[in-house]
Order: sequence, then structure tokens, then C-alpha cells
Amino acid sequence: MNAAPDSETHTLVGSEQAFRPLVMVVCTLSGVCGAGLLAWLHAHATALPWAIALFLWAVPTLSNLHYRLTHAQTTVGMMPVALASLVPVLALAQALAASMAARVACRFGLAVLLPTAGVFCMWFARLRRCYAHQPVPQPDAILIVLGGAIRQGRPCATLVRRLDLAARLWRESPLRTIAVTGGPTPYGTTTEADEMRRYLVEVGVDPAAIVCERTARNTHENISRTAHLLEERSLHGQCCIITSDYHLYRAMRDARRLLGDPIAIPAPTPAGSVAQQWCREVLTLLAGR
Repeated sequence: MNAAPDSETHTLVGSEQAFRPLVMVVCTLSGVCGAGLLAWLHAHATALPWAIALFLWAVPTLSNLHYRLTHAQTTVGMMPVALASLVPVLALAQALAASMAARVACRFGLAVLLPTAGVFCMWFARLRRCYAHQPVPQPDAILIVLGGAIRQGRPCATLVRRLDLAARLWRESPLRTIAVTGGPTPYGTTTEADEMRRYLVEVGVDPAAIVCERTARNTHENISRTAHLLEERSLHGQCCIITSDYHLYRAMRDARRLLGDPIAIPAPTPAGSVAQQWCREVLTLLAGR
């Protein structure tokens, strides 16, 4: 989620800024190397294997390009996507390379990339298990919606998915309370929580059913400060954590410690950023965040 300028280093987005040049270098090099190898393979491979390699390289490469064009900033999640695009190209190149040195180089690249891809896949499964087979929220449950980016005064597409899910669950049972959490937006006079509340009211949620936590700057503070707010207001009951599917594993670590036995409710990630966001989350967890 975003934060005010004086607290930006407390957020994952703020910590990510230092890696943006590296992200662009990795994505550019992988694109250039992949394109160069495919050009060479075009003259040496038969049509079908070359077409398959081209397709498997192009899908993640174009996915990263689409992400970059539709988002204000890059993300470290683009790097694993870019490197994964090289796997099919290297596999075909090592089978067709004439020199031993070229074959060894391709095999070395595959020896690094394939185990790395395996680690990411295992983490993806772990993130998915976090919200599998969750019970249905109780009629008077507290729906805690974690904050996200505000762009030009409006929730971003990822945050809209979370809010729409909360609004739907509230309509199913208006006895439920929605707690929105998120601190000051960058260079603005409002907070994520206030913009989230405004959006929910616009889509028909009763303002009386919404409570706002306006100070949290990261996932840990989202949970801890909302737990404190609920205690202050004597709001007790089953707590449900609503955030993006990839983010629930990290959010639930604090939620289970501070909120008893909460339910994880996943909001789907927008299709155009699924690969990048899931990879970003794995890198975040591997970094100990």
C-alpha cells in the first residue's frame, strides 16, 4: 500500500524503489537475449518447436510490457516473469547449439532458472492454501479490508476488487461491519481509508456500517491498528480479512496472532498483473518481510 512521503520507507512500495533500475535492466536484457536467440533459432529449428518457443517467450514478455504501460511504477515481480521467459528459448537453443560452449552455457542457464521456478511454484501453492476451504462469514462478521494504492483520488483496480467483494458480502447481510484500513496517500490530504469509505458509499454501502482506520502504513499496521480500533469501539465478533489473493498469506500471519481465528477471504487479482503480483509477493516473503 502507499504511504505519505515521510513514512514511505515503512512500506513495501518505498523499499522497492531502490530496485527499479535493476528491474529495468533484467527485463531489458531478458527481452533482448530472448529475441536474439529466437532470431538465431529461426534458421536452425523446425517450424513447430520454434513457434512453441516463441509463444512461451512472448506471453510473459508481453505481460511485463503490459504491466509497465498500465502501472505508474515497475515492480520487482517483473524480474521473475522476465527470467521465466528465457526457459523455453534456452531449452531449444541447447538442443540445437553446434558448439559445446554454447550448449554448456544454455544448460547452466537452465540449471539456475528451473530450480528457481520450482521454488516459486511451491510458494504459489503455499499462498493458495492459505485461503482454501475457508468457512462462510457469519451474518454479523467484521469485514476488514486492507488498503491499497490510490491513483488520482480513486482506488486502483486491485483495491477496487477488494472493496467490491466487501460490498457484496455486506449486501448479503447488512448486519456485518466493514473496517477499512490505510494511512495517508502520497502528497495528498486524504487517506486510503477515507477513499475506500467513499467508494463503498458510492456503491451503496450504509455509511453507518463502515469504520475507518486512517494511520496504517503497511500490512502489519493494517492488522494491529485495526485490532486496536475494534477493541476501542467494542466491536467483537468473527473477523474476516479481505485482501488480494496473493497477499492473504502475509496478512493472515498477523491476523491469527491479533484477531483470534479470522477467516481469509481472497479478492481476485486483476488479470493484467497476476504474474507480477504473485512473483512480487514471493520475493517479499523470501526477503523476510
